[in-house]
Amino acid sequence: MYSKHTEIFGILGYPLGHTLSPWIHNTLFQLSGYDGVYLVFENEKWKEIGLSPLLDLGVKGVSVTIPFKEWAYSQADTVCNASKTMGSSNTLLFRDGIQAVNTDGTGAVLAITKSNPDLLDPMFEKQILILGSGGSAKGIVFSLAETLKNNAGDKKIQRKIKILARNETASREIQTALGNPDWLAVTPKEECLKEAELYDLIIHTTPVGMKGYGGEPLLDSQFFTKKHTLFDIVYNPLETDLVKQAKKKKAEIIPGYSMLLYQGIRQFELFTNSKAKSKWIEKVESLLLKQLKSRS
Repeated sequence: MYSKHTEIFGILGYPLGHTLSPWIHNTLFQLSGYDGVYLVFENEKWKEIGLSPLLDLGVKGVSVTIPFKEWAYSQADTVCNASKTMGSSNTLLFRDGIQAVNTDGTGAVLAITKSNPDLLDPMFEKQILILGSGGSAKGIVFSLAETLKNNAGDKKIQRKIKILARNETASREIQTALGNPDWLAVTPKEECLKEAELYDLIIHTTPVGMKGYGGEPLLDSQFFTKKHTLFDIVYNPLETDLVKQAKKKKAEIIPGYSMLLYQGIRQFELFTNSKAKSKWIEKVESLLLKQLKSRS
């Protein structure tokens, strides 16, 4: 039931036929008793259209997905540190102007921590490999950096992060944005393949493998071993070809939907200025997994 007091939120992107964000947010509104509704704003021309139609409609906030995360950042009056550093945002809040926030990294770090907190131990000498250099990669690298720094305290970070991407310029921009720290580097594919055993966590951030997207993944099954953990942030299908290949080699898997869940929870908290309860998160995760399985 909606009324004139119902607040409107939604997701902005293209294509959005696969999105499960409405399931997450509308379920959270229902569980929390918040008078809100979450809609799908699908259009490939948001850059040309601009945000005025949403503001005229009275929309209070939107999730932003590919390919508009960098553009969303550029539209804001105020931005969070992650957005400012990486030039990319996945959340816009329409309150006292336009505020940009990036919850991608927060969601990714929570998903990794829930799976295996040792993977974010800054004293661990194994390396983290980031596949891709787009908006999601930017948010994730920023939050990984913040987490490693916080966990290290006064100690020097031993853990290194390498970026493997087709767009080397974008990869270098991530390095520069973070101040070119000695623990962050760009790696060519040949070198990466030779040093496969140096990595323990591989985070795939590109849309390759997502329903509706073509292209070849940057790595294949020859790379993976049982000593690797693969976190593919693609969540539809539930298992991408990359995940299937890694599983055959006995690699550990962090499901992509867990990042979708936790970044969405953070967005809900920003949208409503309230804290999500554990029982709501468990309920949403259960429904999300059920919905993904039905689509597989």
